[in-house]
Amino acid sequence: MLFGSAAFAQQAVDASGPIDLHKIDPEANLVEELVVNAPMPGPAWWKVSDADTTVYVLGVPGMTPSDLTFDDTVLRRRLDGANVLIMGQEAEVSVIRMVSLALGGRKLFLMDRPMRETLPPDLRARLEARLKASKKKPDEMDDIKPAFAGFVIGNSQEGNLSIHLGSLTDQIKALAKDKDLAKRPRIQTLDGYSLVGAIKSLATAPQPLQELCLDAGLRQADSGDGGVKAVADRWAKGQVRALVSADRGFSRCLASTPSISRELRDGQKDAVRAISSALKTPGKAVAVIELRSLLAEGGVLEQLKAKGFTVETPGG
Repeated sequence: MLFGSAAFAQQAVDASGPIDLHKIDPEANLVEELVVNAPMPGPAWWKVSDADTTVYVLGVPGMTPSDLTFDDTVLRRRLDGANVLIMGQEAEVSVIRMVSLALGGRKLFLMDRPMRETLPPDLRARLEARLKASKKKPDEMDDIKPAFAGFVIGNSQEGNLSIHLGSLTDQIKALAKDKDLAKRPRIQTLDGYSLVGAIKSLATAPQPLQELCLDAGLRQADSGDGGVKAVADRWAKGQVRALVSADRGFSRCLASTPSISRELRDGQKDAVRAISSALKTPGKAVAVIELRSLLAEGGVLEQLKAKGFTVETPGG
């Protein structure tokens, strides 16, 4: 399906008929001409402008390690004197609720038969290999649905659920409030989605999506924390092509969930409205938008270009 694996069907089915999960995911396909590396080391920037205003757009990864460091020289310069800082699509996360869902909310995800018996042979083998590597029994997750197993596996360290909360958003907001700026921008935060609600919505997902989510969790576990760190390192160096080609992990499962897909599309529209509004005030503004949402077909930059604004890629 989305990963090209023969283990997954191309379509899921609900009461209304077939669902093409590849089409549901609003971040599956990117606009190739927008995927451009930064001309110099440092995070990549895109620009959206009209006759008298420029909005500098920083594309950021959806997940970053808490110890992320990067050269913020350009960011500081662009924040200084900006009319507004637009922070885009930050998912709402409650670690306490996530742990509660994992440990106490399993009724949502209970199976009426051993979960492994529902899986294609290759996916079952990968699950059992991961459990063995974690020193767990092969039937450890037989009572829960594949999607939730994928979430737990992808976000566990040493057997315990561990949600990565990146510090990038907080770092950028702190820079915008720095007393050394001659003029500090107003901060506008766009609505995100609830990760807790997203995981709950997977309880009723059809089997192909359940299997996709388990596959995504296993891939995320295989990459480990090093995968998140590697993505952040590419971002900090402006290596956009390598960054977007990396495996998306469990976020791809979420983006293929109809309810979250709708919220991601709504988030893109909110970002477009906010940037369009910022362009009405002469001067400059800064927007920080999740990278795939920014570069996707029908995403933020394509929508802004369709409105007649000038869109420039890094180095343009």
